[in-house]
Amino acid sequence: MLPLRKLFAFLDHRQGPPARGGGRLDRRHILSRWLAVTRRQIPLPALPAEWDGAAVAHLGDLHVGPICGLDYVRRIVEAVNAERPDVVVFTGDLVNNARACGPELGQILAALQARDAKLAVLGNHDCDADPVAAAAVLAAGGFEVLHNDHRLLRRGAGAICVAGVDDYRRGTADLDAALTGVGEDVPRILLQHNPDYAAALPPRPRVDLALCGHTHGGQIALPLLGPPLLSVHHRRYGAGLARNGRCLVYTTRGLGMVYLPIRWNCRPELPVLTLRSL
Repeated sequence: MLPLRKLFAFLDHRQGPPARGGGRLDRRHILSRWLAVTRRQIPLPALPAEWDGAAVAHLGDLHVGPICGLDYVRRIVEAVNAERPDVVVFTGDLVNNARACGPELGQILAALQARDAKLAVLGNHDCDADPVAAAAVLAAGGFEVLHNDHRLLRRGAGAICVAGVDDYRRGTADLDAALTGVGEDVPRILLQHNPDYAAALPPRPRVDLALCGHTHGGQIALPLLGPPLLSVHHRRYGAGLARNGRCLVYTTRGLGMVYLPIRWNCRPELPVLTLRSL
């Protein structure tokens, strides 16, 4: 029997659009590394003119380890750079285990290009593996890792806030601490790994857009029924753009995989979100 690692490498090598005339179970459904770039316009209240049209590349859930290797990360970096983003954010689960926290991964991430900033939070797998090592790899890759903190990004007289809170299940997410000192007139983007946090947001302080991951879109999506399994309580945040009474929420399907090296009808996703003024 062909070893699983060699099988995954073979499928990975043959990535790309499916051949014409493929059946229902062709590669458009089953290939786990055929990246989908999702481009969305995201309206933000009081967005300064200097930031209107800025592109945010939203990375999440790489899960570098036995299933997703460094060659795959290199392809992700190339895809991101081709989009010429202004801001690159990472919403957690960089690695699947502590062994993946090597210097080469940081060197690959350092090639990611962003005009204004590269910002990140950790996910539950990072916390379970080695949060200090995962944060160090992200820092080596040029990311600032936010722990219940924020950064103001300025262009001329216009500013936006990108805040990040610790993982909802493995850390202590503190929105008050993350947004302390941010003016009411400044648009606010929140990075949080687990989208269930969007349902737990307190009434104050205000959040305009929450960017999350964690779910992988279920990795398997059944026609008409959707994903049979989602690692969240609130399925409305399983993937894509949603709105609750507090803010817009975008949950990426993520880039990697866990447990099973399978994505069926649920391609890995690179969202590129263009900010627009209302």
